[in-house]
Amino acid sequence: MTIKNNTMLFLTMALALGSVIAVSAISSPSTVFANHDFVANLTGQEEVPVVDTQATGEARFIPIAPSNDTLQFNVNASGIQNVTAGHIHSGVLGENGPIVVTLFTFDPTQNPDQNGITIDGNITAINLEGPLQGKPISDLLTAINSNSTYVNVHTVQNPNGEIRGQLSSTK
Repeated sequence: MTIKNNTMLFLTMALALGSVIAVSAISSPSTVFANHDFVANLTGQEEVPVVDTQATGEARFIPIAPSNDTLQFNVNASGIQNVTAGHIHSGVLGENGPIVVTLFTFDPTQNPDQNGITIDGNITAINLEGPLQGKPISDLLTAINSNSTYVNVHTVQNPNGEIRGQLSSTK
């Protein structure tokens, strides 16, 4: 009876350990966000308060596999002048929130005739700021995936933001 009990105990423990490993693998950032792209369509109508502008844009973010500890991004905007900065902010639709990533900054006096922007870059944990400072990139991915972040492009004319869009998954 002792051998049978020991065998059952061993099998139960092996099954439990295997379940823990499987759940960990399933819920790790590298699998949760695998093959996910995140996008924000940028308009003045999304600003709080609304900004009357003809400017529009798109921001796209792609986690880099296999570890997803880096996000590649592209911000493209047209019909916009005197751009000063672009950020990811924490906040749901219709709510302003703190900056969590600075995507870029510009000195508009260096490009006075600009009528749009295209910026490519990468984000890692070192770029996180505000409430996400010191946290892993997976915390940013979780916030993006829960629709609680937005991209904001700021200008001289609209220092609080001229165009904005809520980040959401394309899946």
